Amino acid sequence: MSFKIHKVVYISLIVLLGLTACGRPPLDPGSLEGDAIAGRTAWSRMVKLESLKASAVLSWKSTDGSHGKYKVRLFLEPPERLKIQWLTPWGSVAGQLIMAADQFWFSDSRQRLTWHGRTADLKSLFQRKENRSWESATQFFMYWPLLFSSPEEDDVTFAMQASINYLTTDEGRYLNKVINFKEGDEMHIRLDDLVSVADQRLFPRNLEALSHGGRITLTLQQFTLQKELLPETFIYSLENFNLRECLTR
Repeated sequence: MSFKIHKVVYISLIVLLGLTACGRPPLDPGSLEGDAIAGRTAWSRMVKLESLKASAVLSWKSTDGSHGKYKVRLFLEPPERLKIQWLTPWGSVAGQLIMAADQFWFSDSRQRLTWHGRTADLKSLFQRKENRSWESATQFFMYWPLLFSSPEEDDVTFAMQASINYLTTDEGRYLNKVINFKEGDEMHIRLDDLVSVADQRLFPRNLEALSHGGRITLTLQQFTLQKELLPETFIYSLENFNLRECLTR
């Protein structure tokens, strides 16, 4: 099964995400040690996130040593709705990804193109045969709800897909998830700069996802927690963009 996508999408992905990788180097740290009992308790104290609106800095570093940093805007309603906008130095939108229910729309403002398809096939958009391991981008977008979910929610949602260990490290400064997917992949999540919000629940201002492909870090600069976002937030509405369906065969 392959996508019929114009080659410019890959150029756009390199510009927006800056992620390439070679092979499957070990995760760093390869074996994370911490307090598992305190870890599960601490993750259970995380705020139940209904929606998030934030400005942030997204940093990335791939296994080939390339790296970069973007200002972004985030809109989240876990576990199904995400919108991220990559911003130019002048504040305009360079690219946008919307994930809502089982669909995605990935837009490149320079090309004025949007690729649309099923969320389950997002991995095929971000990966090519000759670039086998864009795992940090793929896993980040496919499993972003794990950044905020509690152990109880993970037990319901991800029990069939992965085994997850919850740890605290550095005397409770960091909350960690070590996720071992049943197909063999691995992902580490680390939260820090924890602040107390409603009902003394915890919320992180720094979030990190680490895979064999590289590292992605989100540092929230301003954020708002609320009941829900405006309904049109996750409705694709860009004008004068060419919409390209990601067709499978």
